Amino acid sequence: MIRFEKVHKRLGGRVVLDGVDLQIEPGETFFIVGASGAGKSVTLKHMVRLLTPDAGRVWVGDDCVSTARGHKLEQIRSRFGVLFQGAALLNWISAGENVGLPLLERTNKPEHEIEKLAREKLALVGLAEAYDKMPAELSGGMRKRVGLARAIITAPEIVLYDEPTSGLDPVTSRAIDQLIDSLRRELGITSVVVTHDLHSALAIATRIAMLDEGRVVALGTPEQFIKSPNEKVQQFLESQYITKRGAWEKAAAL
Repeated sequence: MIRFEKVHKRLGGRVVLDGVDLQIEPGETFFIVGASGAGKSVTLKHMVRLLTPDAGRVWVGDDCVSTARGHKLEQIRSRFGVLFQGAALLNWISAGENVGLPLLERTNKPEHEIEKLAREKLALVGLAEAYDKMPAELSGGMRKRVGLARAIITAPEIVLYDEPTSGLDPVTSRAIDQLIDSLRRELGITSVVVTHDLHSALAIATRIAMLDEGRVVALGTPEQFIKSPNEKVQQFLESQYITKRGAWEKAAAL
């Protein structure tokens, strides 16, 4: 589905990606974790060509997004939905109008059909009553769900999530996790999630990749990840009070 082949990227003279090789399969919920500055969001941006590699290539299916131009690039991007870190809602239009905006901009669908689809997607994320509410009336978790409804209204094959639980309380964070997982199960969406939140990754990921100084230092299932002998991985786990004992003992024993 998505493949990175020895991707290198410098920004501001600093090496951000240093020969990244990754392959994300259809239907996965693939998490990319790591400390700040490790290259997580830069990796995500390469998937939709918001950034272009200095060397190496990125593929989406049989298409090389790294070299695509014009209509071909737009065609590749149409396969994606994106949930931005702050939800990126327009504050001067309602939640429902925010959700319908991609269809308004990219299609010739009549307004009544766009509204119908927007209401359906809001219902899917548990916000059927929020269509007429303004973004300022919504909590952080509700804004994230509105952003997710907007990301899926075009029926994308792949959804990219940039820190979907950032700034949310633990209960709301776990609700967002469940929503991401349900979209995979119910709609078959391939999800790529960039996060610092290892609790989310261990709960719903099919696989987890950890970046450190622009390199993939660990890649595997949650069970494999938590047992990784890599010192950076263990430090990252311990920083979030996750060890091979206690609540995670069962997973580590598999």
